[in-house]
Amino acid sequence: MMISSHFRRRFAIDTFRRSCTVCQTDRGRLDRSYSNQRPCLIDTIQRINLSLRSRSRSSIHDKTHTTLRYASSNTNGNTSTKDTEKPIKKPKKITTLSMAAKKRRGEKITMVTAYDFPSAVHVDRAGVDVLLVGDSCAMVELGFETTQPITLDQMIHHCQAVKRGAPNRPLLVGDMPFGSYEYKDVDIALKNAYRMVKEGGMDAIKFEGGSEARANTVKHVVEGGVAVLGHVGLTPQAISVLGGFRAQGRTAANARSLLDDALRLQDAGAFAVVLECVPANVATAITEALEVPTIGIGAGGGTSGQVLVFHDLLGMLSHPHHEEFVPRFCKQYARVGMEITNGLAQFKEEVESGAFPGNDYSPYKMSKREEEMFNELLENGSKDEGASSSSVEDADESEQLNLYGNNKADSR
Repeated sequence: MMISSHFRRRFAIDTFRRSCTVCQTDRGRLDRSYSNQRPCLIDTIQRINLSLRSRSRSSIHDKTHTTLRYASSNTNGNTSTKDTEKPIKKPKKITTLSMAAKKRRGEKITMVTAYDFPSAVHVDRAGVDVLLVGDSCAMVELGFETTQPITLDQMIHHCQAVKRGAPNRPLLVGDMPFGSYEYKDVDIALKNAYRMVKEGGMDAIKFEGGSEARANTVKHVVEGGVAVLGHVGLTPQAISVLGGFRAQGRTAANARSLLDDALRLQDAGAFAVVLECVPANVATAITEALEVPTIGIGAGGGTSGQVLVFHDLLGMLSHPHHEEFVPRFCKQYARVGMEITNGLAQFKEEVESGAFPGNDYSPYKMSKREEEMFNELLENGSKDEGASSSSVEDADESEQLNLYGNNKADSR
């Protein structure tokens, strides 16, 4: 137990006063020798008093100095890095609970679909909440007509790249590809979901469909420890059944069926549900009926959040194959594809004209001495037998250059 300096001082004073009570009760019994010693006792008390006060002031000074040290700056407004530097806070990880909290607070959730390392880096830097590695990679990245051909191994490959690009902050969701989870044996779906988490580095996985069979699969996977994002409305993996990429929920019966599917997925344990290509009023009704968040894509503004494909929203591609499949609901926030095309065309033109690389982009030089020796070798048509070992060492040293960056010192 800590005792304050005030109490320590009072204790010392009281102790010495008790030792002197005899002089107060029976002053006549004191002899002269004791009376001569009494000033010494008083001096001792005073010294103790001064010592304790000095320690107290020192302690207060140290605490004050420590506080001011971290708060003060010099007259120029420059603060000492050592004294005031604060540790950089690690970005807070987005989780399934974060998404639920956003819906409760009425805050919109942002999601972007991306498939590779550089895209993931950009999505992470933009502060997007959820990064979906979608099976639409089959169409956007691999050039297939539908999402059906992509395999689980290919999806895991892209998931790994995305994980390296956005390893810490966004919630990473991997799309389970067609043929990896639809079986009656729900253990197959669970086994493949484990692969997406363990090998692909995903935080959660996504299933399409909301039938009773699909809900049973979702329940089994969630009970197995893997978070599941549901998906109803237009389910691209089922285009053979749907008859193509068609909007869903445009009749009262179909809309009610979508609501039932979404509720079924919620009851099975899905942490959120994607609503794709459904009327805005239907998406709003489903969002209000569910406790879990909804993520809309072509479903109006009444959902808990929105998702678009990285390439679509940035206008990354402009060739006919891609233009044919750009959804009507996709707003392009940039025309990156046009800039890419222009850049490639300029590269082709400058190579053909000889403008590139030119001296500016030919940074590696020989010394004058080595250049002269090299020209002599070319003229003689044979290797110079008399080249000294020091020349070889100099030549080796000149090869140790940085290949990347704009270090002008290497352009000697």
